[in-house]
Amino acid sequence: MLGVKTTDDATTIKRAYRKLMSEHHPDKLVAKGLPPEMMEMAKQKAQEIQKAYELIKEQKGFK
Repeated sequence: MLGVKTTDDATTIKRAYRKLMSEHHPDKLVAKGLPPEMMEMAKQKAQEIQKAYELIKEQKGFK
């Protein structure tokens, strides 16, 4: 989901997470005037990214 390797460090993982969130976060897409269906898809994608990041953080044991 985040496009990181199991050997990547916390900084690399956080950078990948932030990049994806900036691309898919619904609040950033509002200005583009997307239809409600696209906004809902962006919201779901952002939630998936967040869950993946939380899981990786938990498994690797970092904040």
